[in-house]
Amino acid sequence: MSTIKKNKQPQSGADEKEEGGSLLQLTAIVEESHDAIIGETLEGIVTSWNGGAAKMFGYSAEEMIENQMTKLFPPELKDELPRLLERVKRGKIIADYDSIWLRKDGTRADVEFSISPVHTEDGAIIGASLVGRDISERKKVEELLRQTQLIVENSHDAIIGETLEGVITSWNGGAKKMFGYSAQEIIGKSVLLLLPPEIKDELSALMNRVKAGEAIADYDSVRLHKDGSRIDVALSISPVQREDGTVVVASIVERDITMRKRAEESMRQIQLIVEDSHDAIIGKTLEGIITSWNGGAKKMFGYSSDEVIGKPMINLFPPELKDELSRLLEKVKRGKIIADYDSIWLRKDGTRADVEFSISPVHDKGGSIIGASLVGRDISERKKNEESIKELNEVRSKFITIMSHQLRTPLTAVNWNLETILNGDFGKLEDTTRKFLQITHKASMEITNRIHALLTAMDIEEGRVIFQKEELALDSIVAAVVNEMMKRCELKGIYWEYIAPKIDLPAIEGDSEKIRTAISMLVENAIIYTNEKGKIIIKLETRDDVFRFEIRDTGVGIPVAEQHRLFTRFFRASNASVMQPDAFGLGLFIAKNFIEQHHGKLGFESKEGEGSTFWFEIPKKN
Repeated sequence: MSTIKKNKQPQSGADEKEEGGSLLQLTAIVEESHDAIIGETLEGIVTSWNGGAAKMFGYSAEEMIENQMTKLFPPELKDELPRLLERVKRGKIIADYDSIWLRKDGTRADVEFSISPVHTEDGAIIGASLVGRDISERKKVEELLRQTQLIVENSHDAIIGETLEGVITSWNGGAKKMFGYSAQEIIGKSVLLLLPPEIKDELSALMNRVKAGEAIADYDSVRLHKDGSRIDVALSISPVQREDGTVVVASIVERDITMRKRAEESMRQIQLIVEDSHDAIIGKTLEGIITSWNGGAKKMFGYSSDEVIGKPMINLFPPELKDELSRLLEKVKRGKIIADYDSIWLRKDGTRADVEFSISPVHDKGGSIIGASLVGRDISERKKNEESIKELNEVRSKFITIMSHQLRTPLTAVNWNLETILNGDFGKLEDTTRKFLQITHKASMEITNRIHALLTAMDIEEGRVIFQKEELALDSIVAAVVNEMMKRCELKGIYWEYIAPKIDLPAIEGDSEKIRTAISMLVENAIIYTNEKGKIIIKLETRDDVFRFEIRDTGVGIPVAEQHRLFTRFFRASNASVMQPDAFGLGLFIAKNFIEQHHGKLGFESKEGEGSTFWFEIPKKN
């Protein structure tokens, strides 16, 4: 607070001289002050302007005295000074107020100032004294510190300060996320809280090195989470020193490397798997130079890794196949994968090995192809077995074909002769004789049908089935099969029902004989495996772009564990053998093939003990 004195008593010359000296000294102090010291009226008119103000803002005293102080304020802060002066008028002191002022060159200066009222001796406020300091540099430092604090606080890594005795002094947001403790919970506690029991001595050993001024970088260790779980960390510890070099505290940065450790362990496991694989796993350049060679390759071909790495892969190929690898690698260079490729390679002892291999391109991080990975398997034994099986199949096929033809020809004659006798061409038969011949004829026909089914199955396997394309009426074929088969239902006491389409179905293109055979086999199976007093429902309908045939029975059903094998050749469900002990198990195999040849689909649903529903769908004619 400033006070202006009004002298009422005359002073002696000595007193006047002393007071004048003091005023001169005070004026010099004000003028030479580094701070801006400014006098102003209560209306904001500058009345005094020291050298510090001139240096700070670039204006001389002549330029500022008797001008408005608001000249120094940017547009958005023009109202700030009048508001502050209102408080000064009421005797308030404005202390340590931060604001922004304008220099003469238009640049802005961060200023911290105080304003005090100036009083007369009788206490009247007649002006204001303002002392301002340029704090632009301090603001920059504060902003830099603030940015640093934000960086530290928001770092993904844990950044921890601790004393040389291991007491935690600072704890950032990354540490909270990593370990689960808040700053309030952990600051002041020992860092040993984060260490597993078996490595408690690790800290003192590290801190002794830090005390000696050593910085520790990329040190792998283990820490404990608040919940007790373990975290793999990579840490760095830096000594924090005074100006004289004395180490006072330590700064620790810890990074969670749990995922990296898992990835490294996973990679180690992969390397072990690759090395111990029974298959040959070989790495090579796009020019065919071997870069890696696992234990499986060593066992398969007899070469150690030292013998082949850096050598051309072509050395493993016999002379007549030398061009094979380069041709395949050209495809790999274009990003192609070579899968299940059969070839012949040479072992170290000169013998040949049948090999099945795949080659995949190896990419770098940028996606460029930099090499190739080859996985090979010795299939020499399999090739021998396949050749043996092929020979056996050829022998079996020839045997079955010869036997079938040799049986079918005489059986045809037997059936024809029996039918002639049963038709009465050689006179009337006695009832006993007729029944005997009927049984014989039925047995002969069953043998004939089984031989036909066996030959049909062989033809399917070997691709010899010929399909005739003609227009056919599916509803007529189904009705004819139902009329034939339902007599057997009635004889067995099975309730049956056929739900025919309400309108005539348009013709489709296909082989009527094959469609009839498939339907007959499905209906015959339903009759055979449905007990007396059971039920069979047959339905034919149109759905969107397909015709759907469906037959539902209350038969024995198919065990769940066996359903996946139902359409395989010669398969019979375990409970089916009780109902029909001497069947071949070819009907569903043949039916499925015939339906699929018409671009259709055959499926089923079944529950053991409750029955089955078989269905097929065939596309409508375009």
